[in-house]
Amino acid sequence: MLDEELNETAVKAKAIAEIVEIALNNLAKVDLSREEALAGILSQIAIQVEKKDLEFAIELNKKYHKSFLESVSK
Repeated sequence: MLDEELNETAVKAKAIAEIVEIALNNLAKVDLSREEALAGILSQIAIQVEKKDLEFAIELNKKYHKSFLESVSK
């Protein structure tokens, strides 16, 4: 049961990551840099979600941002 839930969560997380990449690619077509596109998406998300969700996102950033940067610089 737990394995199924973890797998379902992983599938959903991967789908979200792929959708964000598609959005970033489309925004690049209107001459936004990756950073500008991410900031724009983040701004819209910040407006639409509850404060607790933003706080959770900040914790994720603190835990995983350095690892992300290391993975993309390789």
